[in-house]
Amino acid sequence: MTAAKILKLNGDMSHDAPMMEVVRRFHAVSSSRGLPYCVVGGMAVVRNGYARTTVDVDILTYKSDWVRLLPLQGEISSQGIDSCLDTETGIRIDILFADEDWGMAMPMPDPRKVMEFDEELGANFIDLHALVQLKAAVYLAKLHEQGEDVASKDRSDVFELMRRNLSRFTKEIIQGYHPAVRGHCRKAFKSALRAARRNEGQGKELER
Repeated sequence: MTAAKILKLNGDMSHDAPMMEVVRRFHAVSSSRGLPYCVVGGMAVVRNGYARTTVDVDILTYKSDWVRLLPLQGEISSQGIDSCLDTETGIRIDILFADEDWGMAMPMPDPRKVMEFDEELGANFIDLHALVQLKAAVYLAKLHEQGEDVASKDRSDVFELMRRNLSRFTKEIIQGYHPAVRGHCRKAFKSALRAARRNEGQGKELER
């Protein structure tokens, strides 16, 4: 997929962006069939203020619930057991199963417990703190298996999610995180605080 195509699909990530339309079409299908799910991955990161491009939609659900819906046909068409295609745009939808072992330091979260409906965007998204923990777990797994070059995007996601939502994080909240990712998230939080202080200091210098 060309860079121009990626940028066109992402648009300005507003309500009318093609990627967001795909998410809403998936929500309509899921709601009509009673499927518990939440959007994770790049789209969930964008929703929380860190604007970056993405080429697919990642959905977290239970395999035991998902297989009862197959096969899907129409605007959202299943392509095997773990992916779908949005036929309007050609965008791939990857289905991630919370009831499978992903080999990470912590299990996938239960989508029924971490999903929240976004009225403006019209779909279920993973909540911010569950997203940060999941991204941290993905980072640590990739770091161990593939090295920093491959894992760096997920590390950046953790930091930027905290930096751009700093008022929603405290030491006490992070202390309640899963033990396997708590240490990394604590370090990322400290880095986000330092970045905020630097920006504040630079702002004061510019005012002089």
